Amino acid sequence: MPEHLKALDKKHPDRVAWRKRQAYLHDQEQEHIEKTRSAQAVLVSARKNETRPRFWLSWSCDFRGRIYSQQSWLDPQSRDFERSVLRFADGCRLDEQGKEWAARAVGAAFGGTKQSYASRSQWTYDNAELIAAIASDPIRHSSQWENADKPWQFLQMAMEWNAVVLQQTKPLWQVPVSVDSTASGLQLLSAMRRDPVGMKWTNLIPSEDPDQPPRDAYLEVLRVAREIAEADPKTSSLAAHLKDRSLGKPVLMIAIYGGSYRTNRGDIVDALRKLGSYPDTVSWEDTKVMTDILQKASKQVFPAAFETLDWLKKLCTLAIENSATSLSWETPCGDLIHQAEYEVDSIEVDTYGHGRMRIAVGSVNKPNEKRLKSGFAPNFVHSYDACLLKTAFQQWNKPLVTIHDCIAVLPNDMYAAQERIRRAMVHICQGEPLARLAEDLSAINKDFITLGQSGAELSQVLNSEYMFN
Repeated sequence: MPEHLKALDKKHPDRVAWRKRQAYLHDQEQEHIEKTRSAQAVLVSARKNETRPRFWLSWSCDFRGRIYSQQSWLDPQSRDFERSVLRFADGCRLDEQGKEWAARAVGAAFGGTKQSYASRSQWTYDNAELIAAIASDPIRHSSQWENADKPWQFLQMAMEWNAVVLQQTKPLWQVPVSVDSTASGLQLLSAMRRDPVGMKWTNLIPSEDPDQPPRDAYLEVLRVAREIAEADPKTSSLAAHLKDRSLGKPVLMIAIYGGSYRTNRGDIVDALRKLGSYPDTVSWEDTKVMTDILQKASKQVFPAAFETLDWLKKLCTLAIENSATSLSWETPCGDLIHQAEYEVDSIEVDTYGHGRMRIAVGSVNKPNEKRLKSGFAPNFVHSYDACLLKTAFQQWNKPLVTIHDCIAVLPNDMYAAQERIRRAMVHICQGEPLARLAEDLSAINKDFITLGQSGAELSQVLNSEYMFN
């Protein structure tokens, strides 16, 4: 610590800011070290398996039906590098649709998924020479791909595209191509409420122009946030900092899953640090204002979704008042979800690296109402995104990877996979899912008001291009 800061009171803002900055740098260093160790372990594991014609991965389901990989290494739900060393044992000979999906995947790995499908595949076709050069000598051309959206998966895709399509030295395509839902929780709540605004911004309603890129809910929240900031002279200077997508995403996404205000503010600080505007341009006090603005903007863009979250909290409170010590509901795919939370005995331990920590040593047979309430809404949403994939891929006998609200298949199978997902969304959100939930919790009485539905047609989902993008 510099001498002039040592002379200050320990609670002085300048000294506190310096300590926070040092803690951030320490965390970044530890993250880099962990990435290096992880990459080394992945390579060791990959070399052990590369001579095998195939090997199997192990999966488990949590109580909500969400599927999780159980691998220590070679985990398809892990980082970009780890995913890039995996491919399906069974490949496909690309047909016309498959070739187009493969081209989109190459373009998306390089430039991201915010462009239209046509723009992604066009980038791939226009850059055949670059892809061939990168595939033939990745190290020499590393400056051309190291800043890609997903650099290691792009390198894997480039090598596959070069071998299968450009050079035709490999007959079968084996690299998984993936699509990810547009804000899964917001999609589900918007579809349940038939909310045309929420369905529009989560790409459940198709665009009038098929050549348009997918709508971005996070950028729309930022646009509204800038309007709110500019309307007040006291906050107008912050509008210039409310542009990067990394600021819009954490508040909107985490709000659906019960994230606290402290978590929202911490994520905003992290995003600003990476953008280089904190703490020198944007102060700690400013981050509170920005968090408030982003939360307000999120509720303006998705009023029905946030109304539903408040309703779910009231529903849970009413169920507890009616003597419920746990919560149970049935999903449209027939799974009975049972959420039970109990008090935990714990001890405090002073550690060298992480300071004082509280460690659980066992549970007691006493319901924890606070955790039951905080976990109910996200658990309900997660049970439905698990149900979506389970419904979509019943009787599916082709290569498949699921990553919560994301799937990866062979290029030839992507059209069929997306069609299944759209039909599954219509199936699980038909009728009144929220009214059924209230009935399952026995929480309906004369004083409890159930939520209505707006005028959007659920069948529009069947024509959505970018529901999973």
